[in-house]
Amino acid sequence: MKKVLFIALVLITTIVSAQYTESLTSDRPGQALSTGTVGKNVFQIQAGVDYFDSSAQFYPSSYFRYGLSEGFELNSGFILSGNNFGNELEVFTIGARFHLNKNRSKFQSSLQLSYDFGGINNGAHVAYILGSSLSENLSYTVNLGIDFDRDFAFNNGIYIFNLSYAFNSKMGIFIEPFGTFLNDSFQFNLDSGFYYLLNNNLQLDVLIGESNGFFLGAGVTWRIPPKNK
Repeated sequence: MKKVLFIALVLITTIVSAQYTESLTSDRPGQALSTGTVGKNVFQIQAGVDYFDSSAQFYPSSYFRYGLSEGFELNSGFILSGNNFGNELEVFTIGARFHLNKNRSKFQSSLQLSYDFGGINNGAHVAYILGSSLSENLSYTVNLGIDFDRDFAFNNGIYIFNLSYAFNSKMGIFIEPFGTFLNDSFQFNLDSGFYYLLNNNLQLDVLIGESNGFFLGAGVTWRIPPKNK
């Protein structure tokens, strides 16, 4: 499995295309990863906190993305948990995202590879990301992923379907079913939220959802473009 992942890294870097956009492209809010990469020499921080009623705990999280080329980025993130507002490390991932097709295509797609070094569910994750527009304001993003355990044995399948509506260039809403499949089970969760761009490089967001109980979240995305942009 390790050899397969390495070969995929080498091959995909040969077909990436330009990704830097005037306004930032964030994975927040919601569960779905976006098809876009951040762009060459762009650094982006996606941070937030979720509250789950089932555990009565807050889960602070941060995700960092840096573009090594126009269609290839490295990323890393963590999620904290614990009764003392994030005193335990639950997730710590290191990964990479590759854009797979040209910007002029109606359908945009990417591949995300990552490994979780956190203390709870160590293992690898591979996700195929597909997105397109249904109209000028309505778009969707699909994530189909596979989780592997620390020995790279199959663990479970992941699905996310994000349907977003943009009121204008600055604000929009989404609804998003997500969960797991395979392993003789199918899990269905749902969330919805709102985002607002303060400017091209700063976005605020909120969301509400149900996943074995009620949860709330809020966060911010901050993009630092290269000096020549």
